[in-house]
Amino acid sequence: MRDEVFTVYKLIILYMLDRAEGDVTQAMLSSFLLESGYANFVSLAESYDQLEKRGLVRIVLTGDKKFLHLTEAGRQAYEYFGSRLSPQIRAQADEWLRENGQKIREDREVTAVYEKMTSGVYEVRMSVRERGVTLFEVRMAVPDAASAEAVASKWEEKNTSVYQYLVENLF
Repeated sequence: MRDEVFTVYKLIILYMLDRAEGDVTQAMLSSFLLESGYANFVSLAESYDQLEKRGLVRIVLTGDKKFLHLTEAGRQAYEYFGSRLSPQIRAQADEWLRENGQKIREDREVTAVYEKMTSGVYEVRMSVRERGVTLFEVRMAVPDAASAEAVASKWEEKNTSVYQYLVENLF
């Protein structure tokens, strides 16, 4: 019975990654599975781990976000076993993806990462992409990790106004 439950969790994850047409943060997927009552935190963590170990998903870290990427093996596994996922769960997942599509796209398209440079300062790389095209990218040197983390975290909230300011003042 336990294996069947984990199979459902994993199929839901694979289904949602396939339907989202791109990477989705682990936090977003988890919110659906936890809020819908399909999984608890421990079993969900184990499901992600099993999917990654079997090569069905790849975990990609971008700044403080952990994205899940559906591999070709994951797509094939879903095509083979996907019929085991009930139409009700699919409909619920589809509805959730429609409602949260904008947030999922923003998570993929607005990124900020930082790293310590050999000079000792930190560089924060912030970007906004749309459909695979980089619209805007900024690199900024800051004195310490705390400043880098603060800038990176504010980027998600402030990127639109920064971009808008530059467009208004440069064109």
